[in-house]
Amino acid sequence: MNYIIHYDIAAAVLSLFILFYILRMKGLRVVSNRFFFALVITNFIAVVADVWSALENQYTLQAGTIKQDLLNYLYLGCHNIMPPLFLFYAIYLMDAAGRIKKKGMFLVSLPYIADVIMLIFNPVNRKVFYYDEAGLYKHGSLFVFFYAIAIFYILSVLMVVIMNKKALTKKKLYPMIFFVFTAAASVAFQIVFSNILIEIFVQSLGLLGILFSIENKDNIIDQTTDVFNRYAFVEDLNSAFHAGGSCVVVKVPSISYYNLVMGAEHTKSLMRDIAQFLIGIDKHFPCYDLGGGHFALLGYLEHRGGLDDICKSILKQFERSWECSEMNMFVPVQISYGVLGKDILSIEEMLLIADSPYDGKKEKVVSAGEALENNKRKLLVQKLIGEALREDGFRVFYQPIWDKAGRRFSSAEALVRLVSQEYGYISPEEFIPVAEQTGQIVRIGEFVFKDVCRFYTENRLEELGVKYIEVNLSAVQCMDMGLADRFGSILRKYGLGPEHINLEITESATAGERDELKKNVDNLSNIGFKFSLDDYGTGYSNFSYMFRMPFKIIKLDRSILWAAMDPKTGESHKNSRILLEDTLRMMKSMGYRTLVEGVETEEQKELLEKLECDRFQGYLFSKPVPEEVFLEFIMKNNGF
Repeated sequence: MNYIIHYDIAAAVLSLFILFYILRMKGLRVVSNRFFFALVITNFIAVVADVWSALENQYTLQAGTIKQDLLNYLYLGCHNIMPPLFLFYAIYLMDAAGRIKKKGMFLVSLPYIADVIMLIFNPVNRKVFYYDEAGLYKHGSLFVFFYAIAIFYILSVLMVVIMNKKALTKKKLYPMIFFVFTAAASVAFQIVFSNILIEIFVQSLGLLGILFSIENKDNIIDQTTDVFNRYAFVEDLNSAFHAGGSCVVVKVPSISYYNLVMGAEHTKSLMRDIAQFLIGIDKHFPCYDLGGGHFALLGYLEHRGGLDDICKSILKQFERSWECSEMNMFVPVQISYGVLGKDILSIEEMLLIADSPYDGKKEKVVSAGEALENNKRKLLVQKLIGEALREDGFRVFYQPIWDKAGRRFSSAEALVRLVSQEYGYISPEEFIPVAEQTGQIVRIGEFVFKDVCRFYTENRLEELGVKYIEVNLSAVQCMDMGLADRFGSILRKYGLGPEHINLEITESATAGERDELKKNVDNLSNIGFKFSLDDYGTGYSNFSYMFRMPFKIIKLDRSILWAAMDPKTGESHKNSRILLEDTLRMMKSMGYRTLVEGVETEEQKELLEKLECDRFQGYLFSKPVPEEVFLEFIMKNNGF
């Protein structure tokens, strides 16, 4: 028989191209990738053996059948294993392996085992193939079973795809179905036209289609860390939810922080090191880079204890330092974990956990339920902030500040409060960070400034001895280049001079020496505003930058005072007291006025008076109170 081998030659070229592409893209990351790679290799070996045996067939009488037998066994061995390989590829692609027990895997392998047994006994009984008197290759009586077994596996693939279609996006589902039907059609064609070697060519085209639609790594690999990217994570969540998979989310502080400390290139190197470590945690849990220092591991585990082991391995590594840019760095980490479909009920919930920022809390590992509750609480707070902004739901409270020289309360700090009719009091420690993350803090800050100006002018606070009100500026507000114009406009609306508003900038907002902050402060200074540095001593000090800013008052954080004298026990700690004393003396020598927060006892007040602190603020005098209570307090204590 004269065989038409042109299609086989084209199939060999296609197989080589696919192999080269996979190796170039380093695409052997998960089990399904490896099955696909095995498919392509067996496809290439089968087509080479097929072409070679077709060419050798005409010389069987002269050269004997040994070489021809070897080529045919090689061809059939590789060709016949492709259908079960494709079935296993489909199973692992749709994360269905975890729901198929070992017994099930063995059962689906039985037809191929029968296939192999028939080939083993063929040299004895010649029931699979033989050579006629003319030396021509012929199919034996059992060869039809090879086609039946191939059709069995093709139908099995179709069944797996249909049963798990929710686990695949349309981008993956359609190529799989197309490959199944074209493979079946090529088998049928080959049965009818046995001399036209087209079957492997059609299968090669199908593999090429799968390569560029399902296995293509160009769009799903992060170029920095060389692991799967966010797009791949969202795509694979469908399969993971359908299979009852598990997820571990790993978060490190914002990349912008490391960019500032180490530079962009060293930060990239650190993120690559973290990603490569996570890849090696568990071969069944591929790693995804979600961006911003967030990573995820997505896979299948029958027991929750396996997730605990993964979390422990990650924590153990992060307890060690990471070598980066010729220095060893300890990187903080937060881990969230859970079973999809049980702890995490939807893709939206999973993304909520994955996208929530590293919050710096002490808990290093939290369950998905805890993480969801925390994030849902943040969303609720965000909603309440929006409602309060629309419905005038914020209130400004005032905390009096004692002036040692004047022996009266000559100023106060304005503090915003949020009280929901449905959920009650929302702590500033909770809603301020949320407002800063969402940008709502800008509107809140403008509301506070406007309300303070109204309150000051309506109640003629200057006549009551209150010279000015302290108003906090958040880090986000400090970056708003339109701030000076809006504040100036509000002052003019209420006929208030800028000397009656002192703007507080937190020490953390000055970290990083951003030009926008300096420009904003200069613009506000030109209007006539004065500034206080708030929360001094919380760890962000940068003296060279502090000196460039027009601060008049330095507010020492209460932690410095409480370390020097505990408000509960009254115990005085020598070294902490020296720190407090030297800090106050240094600030006074540099021309700053000083204010200490957190004064709660008479003993603390007496200590500060001895150390010549200028102003005191704390619960000893008053908690933050509504404006009507504040007015009563001022009139009573300032002698009006």
